Amino acid sequence: MSSKKSPDRLDKLKEVLNLFLLPDYYISSTTYFDILLTHIEKGISNRCCPNEEIDKSVLQKWVLKALNTWTAEKKPCQAVMVFTVKLVGLLGRDEFDFLFWYREDIFKKLSAAFALNDANLQASVKMAYTGMLLEFVKHKSGRQWIIEAETWRDVIRFCHSNHTLYVTRESQNFVWKLLLAESGNTTFCEQVISKAVEPLVRNNFSSQVHPSMEENYLEQNSELLTTLALLTAIMENTLFASMDNTIPRLLESMANLECRIKGLFETCISTNFYAHIMKLVYLLLFMRLKDGVNETDGTADSQTWKVFATNLRYIDSMLVAKKLILDISRGGKLVLTYWKKITSLCALKEPSEHKMEIHVVILMIMPLTVCMRLPDLAEDVLEIFMLKLFAVTNTYTQRLGYMSRDILIRGDLPTELIAKTSIQIALETIDLIDRNSAVIIFQLMSHVLKQYVVATNEEPKSPPATSSQEQRNEHVNRHVPRYKGILYGDPIAQCPQLLVALLEGLTIILQKYKLKWQECLETIGILSMAQTILNHPNAIPKVCLQALSLCKLAIQNFMAPNLALLVTSDSLTNEMRQVLYKRVHDPNWEVRDSVLEVINTIATISEDKYPAFQDLLLGNEFPQLIVDVATKDGESYVRATALTCIVTFVRINRIWDEKLCHLDLPRMAIDLIANESEAIVRREAVMLVKELYVHRKWPKSTIHEMAEAMSMAAVLDLHWEVKVNALQFWTQFITSHLSDQGMLDGAFPTHTFSKEHKKIVTLDENEIRRRILKALDELARQNCLGVLLTTLEDSDFQVCKTSGEIVKMLQEIFVKYKITLSHSTEGDVPRDRNKERVDFEVLLQAENQTGVNTRSETGEFEYQSVIPTDIIDLIAEADDMSLLGSVYNPSNISIDGESSESEKLQYISKVRTNEFLHSVLGFDVNAYIEEKNRWLKTYTNSFSSVIDDIIVAHERHSVNDMDCY
Repeated sequence: MSSKKSPDRLDKLKEVLNLFLLPDYYISSTTYFDILLTHIEKGISNRCCPNEEIDKSVLQKWVLKALNTWTAEKKPCQAVMVFTVKLVGLLGRDEFDFLFWYREDIFKKLSAAFALNDANLQASVKMAYTGMLLEFVKHKSGRQWIIEAETWRDVIRFCHSNHTLYVTRESQNFVWKLLLAESGNTTFCEQVISKAVEPLVRNNFSSQVHPSMEENYLEQNSELLTTLALLTAIMENTLFASMDNTIPRLLESMANLECRIKGLFETCISTNFYAHIMKLVYLLLFMRLKDGVNETDGTADSQTWKVFATNLRYIDSMLVAKKLILDISRGGKLVLTYWKKITSLCALKEPSEHKMEIHVVILMIMPLTVCMRLPDLAEDVLEIFMLKLFAVTNTYTQRLGYMSRDILIRGDLPTELIAKTSIQIALETIDLIDRNSAVIIFQLMSHVLKQYVVATNEEPKSPPATSSQEQRNEHVNRHVPRYKGILYGDPIAQCPQLLVALLEGLTIILQKYKLKWQECLETIGILSMAQTILNHPNAIPKVCLQALSLCKLAIQNFMAPNLALLVTSDSLTNEMRQVLYKRVHDPNWEVRDSVLEVINTIATISEDKYPAFQDLLLGNEFPQLIVDVATKDGESYVRATALTCIVTFVRINRIWDEKLCHLDLPRMAIDLIANESEAIVRREAVMLVKELYVHRKWPKSTIHEMAEAMSMAAVLDLHWEVKVNALQFWTQFITSHLSDQGMLDGAFPTHTFSKEHKKIVTLDENEIRRRILKALDELARQNCLGVLLTTLEDSDFQVCKTSGEIVKMLQEIFVKYKITLSHSTEGDVPRDRNKERVDFEVLLQAENQTGVNTRSETGEFEYQSVIPTDIIDLIAEADDMSLLGSVYNPSNISIDGESSESEKLQYISKVRTNEFLHSVLGFDVNAYIEEKNRWLKTYTNSFSSVIDDIIVAHERHSVNDMDCY
């Protein structure tokens, strides 16, 4: 079959390639071409492999033919141009194939046909051209041709012109990769660098005096900005490529880069310029450090470290002088990033006990210190933290911190915005910093958060002071003026943006590092502070959401003192109960949803680890309240989360016995499954039915209702998650019935107690088989076996896979205990004994009628007509368009929308043990699932499908052109 398939693929590919040569061929989108190129790339990936799916020679001959057909005056459409250039690059990725292109002089022909040297070249063609050259950079022959043809000059022109962001970025990648690959060719590298820095060298820039004139200044110096971006890309990507790389030093010496960049750094105030200027300043700083490091032992002489420290202080002093506090934080992020890169090249040994990482972390979060003020009463935790800061930093870091703080205090600057941005900058380095640095950031942020709580709880009145205290306070005020700070009055309402950033930052750090009180005392107050914020009447919804997320983490990680010690605290329980009860009635649905998530976390912990939380849940009638929310809330996400809470409640005996046992939860869940329009709610309702079945005892009538509802959910629901959850119910259903027959942990013991005979009986092979078949008979009566056969043919892969796993579990039991078709009971539905296996397509017969029903998101059933083939042929041959209207006339189509569903349900109810065994015994589930998975992954984007789509798109375009006449 494969030998027959390959020529078909090749013929179709040739047909499509010949379409591209038509003078009137046009297609606007390149999506089809990109997918086709992806398949070509996979098909030609193994040169010299006899089993290649695509013949390279066919593509090479087509390119030669195409370039002999096209001229600069008769170009193909833009999409075909892009495809051709990309194809040339793809075929030239291998050096052997590149030499074929070289011998055919293909690049000269390509440039002539598409005018690749034209200054007004389209952006997509520029991208393809640059991408082609990037493919050639990967091998020596390609780079040699690039050097000979000087095509690199075109790409540098793309960098300087800044046509689009994508073209510029791709062009920059080409330049630095070419320099890195040819770093040993100094003469060539000098030519490239000279061309790259030319606008910077010839530019007679003047200082930017007025910030308001930034746009005019950028327009006048646009080429300078793109040049700085190119130099930044070269320096960033070559400096840390290896310890012996010479490109950065060559770039600095040829352009006198350090002098020029320092001049720009001192005079320019444009933020767009500053982004690249600051990067280059720090890159030059690390270039000198790297040059002085001994790669063998990671040491550097004292002079190298002295120069590094001096230049670093120069940068900081310039930023302080310009009052660019945020740029100090951004600079700290750059230093940390480059420091991590250089330490990855060699084990760099620092000369001081004070770590560089701590220094830059302090710089990043320094603006937060302006939000703090001296407490009226001494706080041990704050004092411990401040002593820690002084211990891990040197004098220079401390002085720089004080200077930054003074600028924020005395200057007319947006302090809240600066503090918020500094948090965001620090969080951007969360994957770079070590645990100790993360602890410092967390501690400072938690102390700033405490300022919100303290300011909220402050009362204007204070106890009268004694005369000695008044004298002492007067002395302190005379020598140490107290800074009021920005967090006074009602900061939760006045400074919400900073508060949101603080809460989010604390949450992110806790999620990543899961800090404990042993390493960070500040964690013990997180829960109470979050509760205070939630209890504030003027807290905006975004603040409440972040505070609830923090509460959830604090509870999960047992951060509160009573949780850490696992002791009961009535005060904590009462406070939390009041806050949760208040916010569960919040008008904002996202807040209500987050509150329910916290309640679910509390319920999960109360189940085993902290039973005292059950008192909190039972107070204020939370279980009944959440049941009401699950059925009456106007937002589907809230209803779904409420059902998740109920699922957890069902597992807790005390909550069930005291609050839930008298509620008809099975009926509520079944009604939701049948009538709810939102799939997310139906999904959780199915999970509730499963948990109710597993954890609670029910009469047979209720179990039958559950099974019936789960049958419909698994077979008829349109959402795959609902079906998968329903199949999880059936897994538990099967396990329960096998357990009733004596199976324990997937195996039958040699002896068990018989409920029928009320005595211990011996289980031999025949008895075990009898019990298994008895369980299967009961499963068949409850539609379980029919559900498995039906869902095994489901169109959704996850449903099919889940059903397959259940069938495999049963197959293992059948094999282990030698269950065969001859062992099945005689009471099954008669079947055709000559048929080898039940055809799973039988189920689909119900769908192959003239009508198919689908369920919309609103829960309404929509009727979709399926036109018979003979009618379609008749329409195609007829000239009378009224025929089409008569075919679609609803009066000519059956509208019995429930027929297909009833036939499905009728089918699953008729599957008996004998039929099920006949279907699954010997059936290779793994091969079936794998084949279905492969088909689902490739049927829309397969090679043949893409080829057909391109042909059909061309035919439609041709028909539309004909319709115009």
